Amino acid sequence: MRERVGHAGEAAALRHLEQQGYRILARDWRNRLGQIDIVAEDGETLVLVEVKARRGTSFGTPQEAVDARKQRKLRTLLEVYRTQTRRREQPCRIDVVALLLDDNLKVTQVEHIKDAVQGE
Repeated sequence: MRERVGHAGEAAALRHLEQQGYRILARDWRNRLGQIDIVAEDGETLVLVEVKARRGTSFGTPQEAVDARKQRKLRTLLEVYRTQTRRREQPCRIDVVALLLDDNLKVTQVEHIKDAVQGE
């Protein structure tokens, strides 16, 4: 079920980002250090997007799952991506798209937090 929630959340996040005018560059980008859910451009800005989807808040909100450890990992992955794709000079940020889904995996709430992860 967790995988189905993740897939539904990622599909909904992609739709949301495209509706906001983002250009999707990559989905599920991976390297030995980890995985980036979505890489996109918002105008001239490179955006790493972490998608968090949950079916309820009994274990906290989706965005609360992006803790300090996860934030450090996302910053590292962003730098690796920028280096590998020769985008070191491009402005960048990390967003979180937090989604709540009902039991049928339909989106009930979307919160898009821009610049959610700050540099150290």
